[in-house]
Amino acid sequence: MFKKYLAGLAVLIGAVGSANATPSQNEQLISYLGTGLGARSIGVAPQQSMLSLYGTVDIGINYTRSGSDGVARLQSGGSYTSKFGIYGQEALGGGWTAFFRLENGFLSDSGAVQDSNSFFNRASYIGLHHSSFGQLMMGRQYTSLGVAALYADPFLGTAHESVYTYMLGVSDLGVGASGDALARLNKTIRYATPRFGPFAGDLSYSFKSDQTVGPAVLARTAMGSYNDGRFAATMAFGQNWCDPSVKGSCNGNATEAASQRTDTYLASAMYDFGPLIGQAAYIRIVPKHDGTDIANMYLLGLQKIWRNNLFRLSLGYRRTTRDGNYSYGSTVGIDHFLSKRTAFYGRAGLMRNGPDASLTYNYDNGAFGGALGRTVTSVTLGITHHF
Repeated sequence: MFKKYLAGLAVLIGAVGSANATPSQNEQLISYLGTGLGARSIGVAPQQSMLSLYGTVDIGINYTRSGSDGVARLQSGGSYTSKFGIYGQEALGGGWTAFFRLENGFLSDSGAVQDSNSFFNRASYIGLHHSSFGQLMMGRQYTSLGVAALYADPFLGTAHESVYTYMLGVSDLGVGASGDALARLNKTIRYATPRFGPFAGDLSYSFKSDQTVGPAVLARTAMGSYNDGRFAATMAFGQNWCDPSVKGSCNGNATEAASQRTDTYLASAMYDFGPLIGQAAYIRIVPKHDGTDIANMYLLGLQKIWRNNLFRLSLGYRRTTRDGNYSYGSTVGIDHFLSKRTAFYGRAGLMRNGPDASLTYNYDNGAFGGALGRTVTSVTLGITHHF
């Protein structure tokens, strides 16, 4: 699920300058993330015109073990999704700037596209920006809730090496349960307010492609944020219905599921302690269909930049309202920078399931789809380069 804040990162973390000779942990982290997320991912450059081709190639050697079974493989996307994109913007005058982004995800181990049904599967949107009136974007992009959710994970929701990514699963919650409100969605309109001191807001509305069953809306989400440069917090809420035309969107019978709503609540916080950055988040997923279960997820994270290394730790615990359906796990990682754009990385992950839980970790190509009570571990060594 990956891995990118898009323009919302500036709202959430706050790319503030420093008068100090030595940048803070927060400023160093923003610089690192901005390099990997693509041109102007931290925000539009007001009243400037530009066109940029950018991307990432990421590949690693992985070993994953599930119970008594193990597999070694070459794998794309252990630190960042392998991708290429085009970003452009034009100064329109009067403080207005038009911009667009097209971004494709691919598998560096084979050269195949991530999604055979959508070439620009990671982003396809156009927008207008004004520092006094805010920012409007239309197309395939993260919802407001999805932007806030990525902020909760030190590993940015990478598809392979992130305990957060797999704890967001809803297949065990019952008919109609959906996590789409936390994801990139087609046909999405999103508006980000200008900043009012340390406060900002964000709203999104997504349409279904197949509107023959249930309401026309796929998701409607909202987020509020606070950022004073050292402490940042978000609160977000979303409602969504699955889309029968999108593979994997509907849990259970699509005709029945498409009429069922799922509510998602999120609260998160980040604090720059100076020596390190601490994070905490809570996510609650509430399907509304009779007989479904509710999932609660708790996350803690730490990030530390030391010399040319970034250390990261994520701890997660997920419990549903069904007895025995709980899981806990962790992802730890180090990125060693050879330059601003190239780094070696290491990841180690663990997912331990309760007797009635079957979450997996580092699922890929049909391997280890999950089994009740099973423990899954994963180790990856890789290299990533941004251009």
